[in-house]
Amino acid sequence: MPDSESSSVASSGGSDEEMEDASEVEEQEHIRQELLDIPLGQLQMLREKVGMKKFDSALREDVEKKTQKKRKFKRDNKNKPREMPSHRPVSRFRHVVPVLKRAARDPRFGQRSGKFNETMFKKAYSFLDGMKEGERQMAEKEMRKTRDPERRSQLHRLIQNMDSQKLAEKGKEEKKGSEREQRKAETQLQKEGKKPFFLKKSIRRQLELAKRYKQLKESGRLEKYLARKRKKNAQRDRRQLPFKRH
Repeated sequence: MPDSESSSVASSGGSDEEMEDASEVEEQEHIRQELLDIPLGQLQMLREKVGMKKFDSALREDVEKKTQKKRKFKRDNKNKPREMPSHRPVSRFRHVVPVLKRAARDPRFGQRSGKFNETMFKKAYSFLDGMKEGERQMAEKEMRKTRDPERRSQLHRLIQNMDSQKLAEKGKEEKKGSEREQRKAETQLQKEGKKPFFLKKSIRRQLELAKRYKQLKESGRLEKYLARKRKKNAQRDRRQLPFKRH
């Protein structure tokens, strides 16, 4: 009997404590709900009314719940960037956009320098022709004096290259001169009301070849030019022949 009485007393005591705890929790929850919309002055009055300890514990618990609540970062639209928390550390391996290397530019051949004018270029560098002629004379003088056959052969090839370049430049100038004359004649015919005669490229090439042959014949270099031409054509024909099978 005494055991049953003690157990009933203990159970009644435990239930009383649980009821007190539940009532205290409800009271704190009630206070917390009231704190949400109460001005500061009324909060001070409420703090004096309920007691400092209960008021502070209820307020602290509310603040802790708000701070501990995790925020879910979502995207309203899949095309928008994802919202990320600011407290996450940035990876040390970040993608850095490389700086493009500045390319070297020659102002002589850039578009900013304007278009190439061959006439002005030749006028500006016309002094080079005199320098080349002086170098040719020096090479010819050294070739006459030297006794080394290898050096003599080198100087002879150098003089031949200089002469070939000079002839090529001369032929280019003559070609441009004939084209200028042809355009001038066509313009004159148009001014007179006549129909201009435009030469075809094939006919123009034949006229240039005839003029070149005439110049070579007058200078006595025609036979040498024809021999070199025949040799070049023979080499080309030999390359086009099929190989002999063994």
